Amino acid sequence: MVRIILGGGALLAGVIISLRGGVILGGPIGLFGLGLLGDVLRPRPSGADAGKGHGSGSATPPSRGDMSVQEAREILGVDAGADAETIRAAHRRLMKKLHPDTGEGSAALARQVQEARDLLLAQLG
Repeated sequence: MVRIILGGGALLAGVIISLRGGVILGGPIGLFGLGLLGDVLRPRPSGADAGKGHGSGSATPPSRGDMSVQEAREILGVDAGADAETIRAAHRRLMKKLHPDTGEGSAALARQVQEARDLLLAQLG
């Protein structure tokens, strides 16, 4: 509901500003409003269709419970005999590189690394 109100308001403000001669400012504001309304009106996939055929085509990280121990080891780059300190060190190293606040990182990659660490530490007991 909030996106509809904000999107409609931004679209209207963009049109009014553009009509009054401020096309340089009104155009982007109007496009922003259209983007918000487009997000609201676009149907979102649910259930088994989620993540298939939508988006940029990149693989989505597995959600909680879908990651195997072998995948977690591969993500962190540790072997089967790794102790808790080795797992934590690998996690720290990757999070410094893949944290969303760094240039290379993203929230999805950081979540995947976090899930891998949690799974391996839980397996150790």
